[in-house]
Amino acid sequence: MKRFVATLLHLFPSAFRRKFGADMLADFEDRWHENRGWRLATRTVLDLTVAAVSERFSSRLKPIPPPKGEKSMRILLQDLQFAARTLLRTPGFAIVTLLTLALGIGLNTAMFSLAYGVLWRSMPYPRPDRVVMVGEVDGKNPDAYWGTSYLNLLDWRSRSTTFEHLAGMLSDDRVLREGAEPVRVSGLAVTRDFFDVMKVSPALGRVFNEAEDRKGAPPVIVLSHRMWSSRFASDPAILGRSIRFDSATFAVIGVMPASFDYRQIEFWTPLEQVINEYFRSRRTVWVLNAVGRLRDGKKMADAQSEVEGITGQIRQAFPDTNRGQVVRVSPLQTELNRDLRPALIVLLGAVTLVLLIACGNIAALMLVRGTGRAREMAIRSALGGRSTRLFRQLLTESALLACPGGIAGVGISFWATRYISGLTKDPRLLDVHTDTSVLLFAVAATLVTTVLFGIAPAIRATRVDLSDALRSGTRSSSSPERAFVQRALVVAEVALCLALLSGAGLLFKSFRRVLEVQPGFRTEDLVTIRVNLPGTYESVAAVTQLYKRMYDSLAAIPGVTGATLVNRLPISGGEANGDINIESRPSRSGELGTSTFRRVMPNYFNVLGIPLVRGRAFDDRDGGSPIRPVIIDDAFAHRFWPNGDAIGQRIKIGPRDAGDWLTIVGVVGSVRQLGLDSDAPYSAYEPLVTHPSARFEVAVRTPADANSMIATVRRQLRSIEPNLLVDNVGTMSQRITDSVASRRLNLVLFGLFAALALGLASVGLYGVVAYAAGQRTQEFGIRMALGARSADVLGLVLGQGLSLALVGVALGLAATLASSVVLTRLLFGVEPADLPTLAVASLILTIVALIASWLPAHRACRIAPIDALRSE
Repeated sequence: MKRFVATLLHLFPSAFRRKFGADMLADFEDRWHENRGWRLATRTVLDLTVAAVSERFSSRLKPIPPPKGEKSMRILLQDLQFAARTLLRTPGFAIVTLLTLALGIGLNTAMFSLAYGVLWRSMPYPRPDRVVMVGEVDGKNPDAYWGTSYLNLLDWRSRSTTFEHLAGMLSDDRVLREGAEPVRVSGLAVTRDFFDVMKVSPALGRVFNEAEDRKGAPPVIVLSHRMWSSRFASDPAILGRSIRFDSATFAVIGVMPASFDYRQIEFWTPLEQVINEYFRSRRTVWVLNAVGRLRDGKKMADAQSEVEGITGQIRQAFPDTNRGQVVRVSPLQTELNRDLRPALIVLLGAVTLVLLIACGNIAALMLVRGTGRAREMAIRSALGGRSTRLFRQLLTESALLACPGGIAGVGISFWATRYISGLTKDPRLLDVHTDTSVLLFAVAATLVTTVLFGIAPAIRATRVDLSDALRSGTRSSSSPERAFVQRALVVAEVALCLALLSGAGLLFKSFRRVLEVQPGFRTEDLVTIRVNLPGTYESVAAVTQLYKRMYDSLAAIPGVTGATLVNRLPISGGEANGDINIESRPSRSGELGTSTFRRVMPNYFNVLGIPLVRGRAFDDRDGGSPIRPVIIDDAFAHRFWPNGDAIGQRIKIGPRDAGDWLTIVGVVGSVRQLGLDSDAPYSAYEPLVTHPSARFEVAVRTPADANSMIATVRRQLRSIEPNLLVDNVGTMSQRITDSVASRRLNLVLFGLFAALALGLASVGLYGVVAYAAGQRTQEFGIRMALGARSADVLGLVLGQGLSLALVGVALGLAATLASSVVLTRLLFGVEPADLPTLAVASLILTIVALIASWLPAHRACRIAPIDALRSE
């Protein structure tokens, strides 16, 4: 066959044959040794014949050049066809690359979809960049948002010139009594200019006016589109209809459009009709949030400076309002999602590192592939191919890999977004969808990855030495420069992987520390239920009598070892508090700090397992006691009476000039009322019957199955009062689990990204070590022929892989320590530069690197010396 091909070469012009004939014959001989057969013979004969005819007549014919655009398109189509044929010849490489890209682009698109939907998607109001939240925050802890008081809001509104409108908002959750079952709905009591701030008109009817935003005016309500459609079946005759809540009946005057979705709120009522006189008259009660729209020409900094000045004047006139807060004016969208921003930014950064590692892996694979194609590039260059033409061809191959990877990545992002949404109950993360911006991000990610993994191999492949490549035959011709780039890519992958592993380790340790926190009471075998009485219970006697009937009925259920009622159980979310005032210690308002305040049944501490430290618990006689008994927690007592007994001291929780003095009769253990990861506040307890409420919670201690006991308790409560609203049913263990759900989500996602990074980095390291070992096959054969043992060869290969891993670990540690501050807000009880965590992450990565290096090392030391010497 070689002679026949040599004869066919005479079809080419003599000048061409003298210049390239020997190389073409050598190339055919190499290919024939690798894959001889009739298919190769037929293809060679046809290719040589067509090429010879084209070469002989191309110089004689002067073709008419096509139009520039048509020529460019034809060249692009040729590049695409050639790239497709090239990739089809290496299906394994193409499939691995496609899967890697799809995974990297898909996860990045999914995380961007979440971050964009929560943090950056434009809010459904005209000119949303002009809408700001105005309030006071703790000067030492900017996450502690105070809001504003009613009187301060009035001063801001009357003295400010930077706002077109400034509205106040008060949470106004109610129990809707329309339909077969009562249901709790979330609402806002707002000042009349709230809708002017948002510049949104109702879809039906109107919003309330100044006359309706007054105390004593007929109650009116504006419904959200969601409430109108889900609760009232989109009734077109809803306007003017009276709807019944527990405490009042409201006339519907408007329905907002479906696009107006403000924090999942279902209705709006006039603030002046709802706010009570206590909130209205005190500047030291921060219960409102304020939202405003800036005037044209005014900037956020102008509003910040103006509100700071007004607040400073208020504090001079009323020193009690100065509690170390600072004024903050920030975009509404930023303020509504401030708690999610740190986690989303960190997770988006983490998944970007995964994509970079994936691109580094593919770039290393393409460099190895480019080494095998060095002779092809040399021949094409010798035949007149310019380096720019070859570069474009190789970049086209990269794009042909990236485009299907990007398309598959969009599909993965749909699945990943739904999966992430299934891990959380936060409505802000549930209402995420793919739109044009997300698709544009996927396109941009695809283009960027094409450049990241394609440009370096393409540049290196077009800078081939012709003489070396043509003399090398089919043997892969490597170079120190190429080997350095491959090693550098692997070192970078290891460094990035260590940063992700360290972050995952810190989040895991932090999550474990949270779960190790003692809540201060027994959480196991505790069923919890929230209850709302119907509006028919208007007197104190009626409510307290119902309390007793409920307690007696629940305590009599078989399997129940204890039952109690409380106005609010621990681990229930936001917590109201009041100023601590001590009769024997005159002080300014707020000087002694604040305390939460709960109203409990006498057996509350026994049922929840809160230990009595000193004094006594409540008893049935305390409801009408003239001394107004109160129980405080151990932290409260230790803070103010460290060397004495708090029993008998008198305190107030709230303004010093309001209410009666309460006498301390007992001290109990401290409880984490807000959550496991929040500091335990000072707590005070008063008998439930002194301030009975229509809204309260039930706790039932039982060793029985929780689900069956929940059903039994629900039936028992409904048998006492059929019109009860019973919701938020579950166990205390589930409450605690839900309270750390955001930390669990961060850990799961970051851990997933770290695991993917570890897998990609190990594959990259394996590829480089295997390729380097293959390049040294003849060297190993000579070493073993001269007496080297297999263990020596094993050590050489392992040493190379381990050295790359250790360099990457060192760089990764430096990068992790430098950037660890970004995780600070996501950690609990762990320092960002936690050395044991960094050491474990480094050890895991080093062990994985050894395993990845051992596989090619084991294969290298098993090759026979005679086979190794023949390999070249």
